[in-house]
Amino acid sequence: MLWYDSLHCSRAPVLQTLLVAVAVVAATPPSAFAAGILFPDVPAGHMYREAIEELATAGVIKGNDDGMFAPERSVNRAEMLALLYRAAGRQPDPTAGNCFPDVSGWYEPYVCDAAASRFVQGYPDGKFRPGSTVNRVEALKMIIGMFGIDVVTYGVEQRDIIKFVDVSTSAWYSGYLYTAFASGILPIAGQDGARFYPEWPLMRGEAAAYISNALHVDLRQERSSSRSSVSSAAGSVTSQAASVRSAASMATSSARPVSQAVLFPFTSSGKFSGRQTYSYTFTVDSDAVAKTIVKLTGDTGALTCRLYLLSDEGFSTEYYLGYEDRTSCLLLTALRPGKYQLQLQSTVADASFNVDMNFATGDGNDGFRQSVRLLPGIAKTVTLMPGNLADYYTFTVTKEMSMKLELSHVAPMKCMVSPLADVDLLGFTGPECNQNFLYPKGVYVVTVARGASKSAKQTYTVMLR
Repeated sequence: MLWYDSLHCSRAPVLQTLLVAVAVVAATPPSAFAAGILFPDVPAGHMYREAIEELATAGVIKGNDDGMFAPERSVNRAEMLALLYRAAGRQPDPTAGNCFPDVSGWYEPYVCDAAASRFVQGYPDGKFRPGSTVNRVEALKMIIGMFGIDVVTYGVEQRDIIKFVDVSTSAWYSGYLYTAFASGILPIAGQDGARFYPEWPLMRGEAAAYISNALHVDLRQERSSSRSSVSSAAGSVTSQAASVRSAASMATSSARPVSQAVLFPFTSSGKFSGRQTYSYTFTVDSDAVAKTIVKLTGDTGALTCRLYLLSDEGFSTEYYLGYEDRTSCLLLTALRPGKYQLQLQSTVADASFNVDMNFATGDGNDGFRQSVRLLPGIAKTVTLMPGNLADYYTFTVTKEMSMKLELSHVAPMKCMVSPLADVDLLGFTGPECNQNFLYPKGVYVVTVARGASKSAKQTYTVMLR
């Protein structure tokens, strides 16, 4: 049984069952949950445990065959649709099919019914890519469409409510993001800092939190016997905007994400406020290679660390995902002059940590500025030596064309294609490794990172077709 393969019931029983589950969760003492954890990888104190266990108790979601929930794994497009259909109690048209050339199998009715209902759309090359990960704003669009929540217009006047520096009022998803806040789908733990990172893949734990909150929107509507939308009247928007502002004020006053300015290089220690992020900002004056080691002081929990080169507008097209090793997170990065942000997050609330970011020696291919040029049709076979965390490649597209960035390997590896500032990507579509994509002209950087032990050799082949 897959984690999303659980609901075969109508919408009303789902809401009734969820209401009972909410009461059970609220009435159950923490010690009872500690004694009967539903999923071993969602322990007491996990930021999304309440949402995951609430939906599991209501029968909306289940774990994997191994008994785990895998909250840190990403959700693909087919999984998200199947889960939403079942959470909403909606049955896809069983005759729906033949909507995309790459859609066949158990998920075909979900995808084709969703496409016919305009909940989703395909990519510029005419494919749907069911196995591609869902990013945060794409997931919000699916949820809002599936639950019939009207989209609120988001403009300059709402900037005092949604203040993410990486969200533009002109972005296609801005209305969905604002609606998510106005309706109560957002915020969730871990997504309440200065940046929202709209293009980041949605993790399973985050998906549970999104959907739990969306079902609570329906519960509130059921209780009031009202099916009015978020934006049925200007007065309603104003009232809800005030509520959002008040709620945001309460949230930030009780657990405000910490940001600290430091001088590079630096050594520091800190403590997370609840499960909020902790960030360091600093300026690099000249080209340098830096090694960053972040460690939790305890023996439990896991860390994520991400490093961003910030533009004057606060956006980032150059960023690095850290290598996670139990209670530590590592980065080895070639830095160019500019302003950076190191963002940390722990799965354990109020955890203490130490961070050391200092000069280091790399292998000459440790960041965007050292990326190696890829030419179409020419394969590169490379071995990541022990201690080397990632390699970087670049290619330039002179005119729009369909291509595939192929990565073949034996040991687990991660691959990410990053469009730089000169690439004009429309909508939420973006290039992925081992997938055909209609690349707009511009410059791209490919990150190939190890997914296995940092002390092992890992050989891979990368080629642009």
